[in-house]
Amino acid sequence: MDNTKSNGAPVFRSVSAGVPPQPTPLFNDSPQAAESEEHVIDVPDEDTLTGEDVIDEVTGKSWGADRKRLRKDWSTWKAGTTEVLNTSLTNARQAATDYTPNHEEVPAAESALTIKIAVLGVVVATVLALFAWFWPHSSSLKADTSLDLSPVPDLQVLPEAEPTPLPITGVASVSGLPDGYDHPELAGLAIDGKAETSWRSAALRSAVLAGGRGYGLVINLGDSPVKVKKVVVNSASTGGNLELRQGNAENFRQATVLGAQPLSSTITYHLAQPVETNSLVLWCTEMPTAAGGEYRLNISEIQVLG
Repeated sequence: MDNTKSNGAPVFRSVSAGVPPQPTPLFNDSPQAAESEEHVIDVPDEDTLTGEDVIDEVTGKSWGADRKRLRKDWSTWKAGTTEVLNTSLTNARQAATDYTPNHEEVPAAESALTIKIAVLGVVVATVLALFAWFWPHSSSLKADTSLDLSPVPDLQVLPEAEPTPLPITGVASVSGLPDGYDHPELAGLAIDGKAETSWRSAALRSAVLAGGRGYGLVINLGDSPVKVKKVVVNSASTGGNLELRQGNAENFRQATVLGAQPLSSTITYHLAQPVETNSLVLWCTEMPTAAGGEYRLNISEIQVLG
């Protein structure tokens, strides 16, 4: 049978029933669907296709050949994808099988390692605790340093240097009353270095010095103060009371008393704290007894050391 009209346009026919199918409009209420109604074709499944291809009357292409090609491509892609999935599943199962752990060796090894780590941790903690306990703290060091006052056995205390004589630049007599009993012309004999010569006051009938009466010597040590540690006095009188004062001829009555003692052949004033001064005073507040039995102050030599 001829498949073309007399004007050469392709003819559509059903390959299964031999009856041309009725076109199905996409939208019944659309005017455009009505206009393209004659171009919509019902294509049967591949299983019902015969050896003859269906020709699209608009494009003139063979639809059956394209559909067969698409079906073939789909079948090829499907087969390849299935093969890949099957291979992946097989590999995953094999990997899971190979990774099966040894239930007898691995837990034992892990347990031994855990025990070793635990024992090591206990040892380290014990060592650190002992180290912290025996390490000396700053407070204990401070206490030991401040409270340890025990003497060092090998420490040798050097003896204090012996005082040396200081130069005396002058000496003058002083009296509590202007009675002239102090013999100022004899004052220099107390520092002439001769024991047989001496300065002496007038002889009195009583040892008591009342009414402001008193006698003494002012010792001048120079213009600049010097450190005085000791004063030695030699005398031919005994008893009475002789004071050592830090002062001069103007203030000897109010001067600071450094020491006091009765006279003898040699008396020494040891100063617990050395004093710095340029003038000293020997002041008698009670008359001693002279060799003849009278009350007289006698000083033969004076020595100042510092």
